[in-house]
Amino acid sequence: MKYRNIIIAISVLILIVGAFFLGRWTEALGKKAVVKKQVVKAARKKAPVPVSTVKARRPAKVAIVMDDFGYNMNNTGALFAIGEPVTLSILPNLRRSRDVAESARQHGYEVILHLPLESNRNDVKEEAGTLKPGASEKAVVGQLAKDIGSVPGLVGVSNHMGSKATEDRLLMSEIFSYLKKKNLYFLDSLTSGKSVCGEVAAEIGLRFAKRDIFLDNDEDIGAIKKQMVELKRLALKRGRAIAICHDRKKTVAALADTMPGMAKDGIEFVSLSELVR
Repeated sequence: MKYRNIIIAISVLILIVGAFFLGRWTEALGKKAVVKKQVVKAARKKAPVPVSTVKARRPAKVAIVMDDFGYNMNNTGALFAIGEPVTLSILPNLRRSRDVAESARQHGYEVILHLPLESNRNDVKEEAGTLKPGASEKAVVGQLAKDIGSVPGLVGVSNHMGSKATEDRLLMSEIFSYLKKKNLYFLDSLTSGKSVCGEVAAEIGLRFAKRDIFLDNDEDIGAIKKQMVELKRLALKRGRAIAICHDRKKTVAALADTMPGMAKDGIEFVSLSELVR
């Protein structure tokens, strides 16, 4: 009986000690699991994002084309002082057409011909040598050659006026065929919603672009700046945009005030040729 009680006592003691150490071991495992979970969680938070998943923000490209140069050089100095690319669109055979082209090229600016084409409007003054539907191909080619020769170093052509002419498939086909031979591109100013220029350019295989926005239909500086804000919105949305404005003192002043800030906001100003397809 005595030994039996001793054995029972020892067994109870062993159970108590075992339970104690089992509890401590279980607790240690639990703490270890918690710590491991915390370490993994922290590591995930601190782990760098794989380079392949990071998309660098590309600047939106904007080309500004300034029309109607050639009458004088009054605004060229202020324009060049801005220090951002602008493409100068020069009317042919005017007193200062050649001078503007040469000065622009010397300053690193792109030059295109602003080709006079017939308008549907009767209240606008036509430039000498304006091309019109119905003219013979010989007359069209002869006038084009003369116009191109008056603007040295040009790389493309845009339409001056031309709401009637750009609706005429035959005339634009003759013009575009000649431009392709001369390795020149065409910018459609979109003075008509019925323009066939895009279709004809695609058929002929001519490099082509079209205007997205006019900046200075309202010549007030505040209004021009609002259009620059709209230009930035369009460019950031689409990744690119083409704007047209005119050789005017207020327009140059508005560009000088807005272009440097837009460049800091993710806009990259480029020559028009970079956006021609």
